[in-house]
Amino acid sequence: MSKSDKLEVEFKGLKAVDPKILERVNDVFKVGTKHAILMVIKNFGSSNIKKLAKILGKNEATIYHHVQDLTDDSEQKSKLLQIDEEKTRNNKGIFYKLTKVAERHFGQPPVEVMETKLVEAYEKILEQSDEELYRIYMELLANHPDIGNQANKARRSLSYNHILESIMVNNLERAEKAFLENKKPKNPNHPLGSIANFPLDLRISKPRHIFEILKLFNEMSVQFYGLKEKFEKEMDKERIPEENRINIHYHVIGGEIAEFEFE
Repeated sequence: MSKSDKLEVEFKGLKAVDPKILERVNDVFKVGTKHAILMVIKNFGSSNIKKLAKILGKNEATIYHHVQDLTDDSEQKSKLLQIDEEKTRNNKGIFYKLTKVAERHFGQPPVEVMETKLVEAYEKILEQSDEELYRIYMELLANHPDIGNQANKARRSLSYNHILESIMVNNLERAEKAFLENKKPKNPNHPLGSIANFPLDLRISKPRHIFEILKLFNEMSVQFYGLKEKFEKEMDKERIPEENRINIHYHVIGGEIAEFEFE
C-alpha cells in the first residue's frame, strides 16, 4: 500500500467516527477535571468518588458533579463512564469504569520500543551535508501523517502528562502530611513516591542539531527499555504480585522557544 493510499484509509477511518462522539471527546479535553477522572480510572482501575477525590486532590462534590456528566447517556451525549457492577457489589460505594468509547479515545497509546536500528538510522542521516539534512527535515515535516493535526495531538499529550504530574505531586503532599503526623507507610518496600525534574536548555541553529538530539534520546530510550525488561524479569523471579508493581512515568518535553515567521 502506498503512502497516499494509507493516508486515504486513515482519513476514511476518521470520518467513520460518530460526530457526536468526537464532539463529546473534544468537550472532555476542554475540562481538566473530567479528563483527569478518566485518566485515573484508566491507570488505577475502577474507582469510587472517594478514591477519585483522594488521587486528584479534589473535593468529593466536585468529582461527583463531573462523574454525573460522564455517566450521562442522554441523546445529546455519549456515555464515557459506567457503573462497575461487580466491584460495586463487593465494595463500599459505587465504582465506575470506562466505557468502550472512553477506552478508545482517552489515555496515552503505548510507546513503541526505540530499537537500535533507529539509532543507526540517525547516524546515517547525520553523515549528510547540512543542505541535505535541511531537505530531509522539510520532507519529513511535509509527509508527516498527522500534518494539520499535530498541534492538537501535542496538546492532548501534554494534558496527559500534566495529569500524571498532578497525581505525583498529590502523592508527595499526602506523604509529607503523613510523615508530619508520625504515620508509617503501609508498604515498607516502597514507602512513598518520587518526583524527578530534568531541566535542560540548549541553543541550536539548524536541523543537524535536532537530529543529534533525537539520536541521543533514542539511545537513551534503548537503555531505558533494557531496564524495563530487566525489572520485569526480576519481579517475575521474585513473584511480586501485580498490585505491588507500581507504575512509574517519566517524560521529557522539548521544543524551540522562538518565534517562527513565514512568507
